[in-house]
Amino acid sequence: MKRPLPPLPRPFPVRVPALLGALLLLSSFAADAGEPPRYPRRPAWTALADAGTFAPFTFAILGDRTSGGEENWPLFDRVVDRINVKPHDFVITTGDHIPGHMEDRPLWESQWREYWDHASRLRAPLWLVPGNHDIANTACHGFWREDLGDTYYSFTHKGCLFLVLNTEEERFDGRGPMWQAMLSHAAAALKNHPNAPHTFMFFHKPMWADPRFGEDWRQLVALIGDRSCTVVAGHEHYLATERQDNLLLVIQNATGGGISLSDAKIYGGYHGYAEVSVSDAGASYTVVEPDGTRHAPEESPLCFRKQVEGLITLTAEQPPRPTSEKAWSVSGQAIASNPFPDPIAVRVRVPLPPDAGWLPAGETAGALREGKDLVLERSLAPGEAHAFPLVFTVTDDALSFPPPVTHQICHGGSWLDSEPMRMEQVPVVPLYPREAWCAVRTWRFAGPVSNGPMADEKAMRDNPRAAWPRLFAPTGHEAGPGRDSEEGRWRPATGNAAGLVNCNALMGTADLSSAFFFCEAVSPRELSTHALLYADNYAQLFVEGVLVDRAQAISAPGGFVCVPVPLKAGANRLVVKVTNNRGDWFFRFLLADPTGELDLSGNKE
Repeated sequence: MKRPLPPLPRPFPVRVPALLGALLLLSSFAADAGEPPRYPRRPAWTALADAGTFAPFTFAILGDRTSGGEENWPLFDRVVDRINVKPHDFVITTGDHIPGHMEDRPLWESQWREYWDHASRLRAPLWLVPGNHDIANTACHGFWREDLGDTYYSFTHKGCLFLVLNTEEERFDGRGPMWQAMLSHAAAALKNHPNAPHTFMFFHKPMWADPRFGEDWRQLVALIGDRSCTVVAGHEHYLATERQDNLLLVIQNATGGGISLSDAKIYGGYHGYAEVSVSDAGASYTVVEPDGTRHAPEESPLCFRKQVEGLITLTAEQPPRPTSEKAWSVSGQAIASNPFPDPIAVRVRVPLPPDAGWLPAGETAGALREGKDLVLERSLAPGEAHAFPLVFTVTDDALSFPPPVTHQICHGGSWLDSEPMRMEQVPVVPLYPREAWCAVRTWRFAGPVSNGPMADEKAMRDNPRAAWPRLFAPTGHEAGPGRDSEEGRWRPATGNAAGLVNCNALMGTADLSSAFFFCEAVSPRELSTHALLYADNYAQLFVEGVLVDRAQAISAPGGFVCVPVPLKAGANRLVVKVTNNRGDWFFRFLLADPTGELDLSGNKE
């Protein structure tokens, strides 16, 4: 039996779409006559269909409401009021309705009560798309199914097909049976409605722009075929669109979620919602600000954001060189190229707190200082390139913790902040030439292994051993698979060309747990190099079963650590221990081979 939920201040906080849903919702309230009404539980709408006759209609799309912006409820309310001004057949979301990331029901219920308190004012029916904050773990996945129904579903409306998928369906078994069942549902829905005048597909994380979903997106594109289709996601909070043949791909901007606001609409940094009108001429997509200002989605192209984010290339001229027993020389560059038809200004920023251990040297010594930040700036004509020097003297203890490198550009009179793409880029001061980094493509992994609760999460940065003692307790996996007896515990895994391994896809979501990833590096001689390591949330490297204690990806200022890797002549056993706090988990691992001597062929596809 479903447990009772606390009351809401309004009698019917949200209207459920279509007659079947409404009847089921009304029956759920009627079953508890005399009780105060609760927030609605959406029934299982796996194939809710109308008569299928095409007719013009309009619906609205709400962007992400949470992940920052907790103070933005008045903005959300203004959007609801604006949607209510004109008739909409229904409203649909892009996910992330609540802060989430809980495992207990009282917090889940209180956050949803807050959401419904505002969303209930919509006059049109509301459809929900799950986000990674809503379904952050297996507990939240269960709460959603108990209270709100299916996590993915499809329906038709006036002849058009609507397909809602759940990028968080991987929480239980990665890309296993549950994920494949969702893709099968998508295939069946598309097959059963081949003549829909237009198809709309919704999910939270933009699969076409997220390297964790590359293969899944290719499968969906094949299923869509040549039909006219609009695909809408959220998650990024910035409006960014592109067209691929018959597809309009939209990352919808936030409706109250956290965002760095910008007057440059081309960058998509503003709040809004979407209004979609469907007629004989096709589907018309318009982005509307809370004040009613309207924009074509093409005003914020994804290619522009990619150009801004990828405008800087970071590389070192040579590997780090020792200058004394306890100091190193690092000589790198931030190479900026202007891809735009207009002049721009570029500003490169490197935070350098006094205790960072990174002292500007050479050409960088005279750079401008803004507080604790090192700032380099230059104007670039169209097509012009410039190499900003990144030259430092670094203490031995600090070498493994390169500081972050961010950049801004002034385009059309507005300064635009780049968003670091850590799953694809390495936005820290470079220690090695770009071509020196080698990705491991084939791993073997074991896990997940539970670490139990943290003793003090706030202390993880400064004293991780005290904050989470079990994180450092031996498990028997640190040296990799045994030569014979342990082979069954280790399964294959694949990394991409950027060294990214998606743990969600392999194991689902395992909070407060670790997994171990094994590879071999064969060296012709004894030498020392570095591994570049990044993780959501934490990572450690073991060489021949021994933890490299001095450089762990737990509290690095730029997220990435350069772990010293001592290699002996012959085969070297390397194990990355990646640990999840909560929610998504993944890691990146690249091994520096500046002289081309290492053999990673046993780990390449």
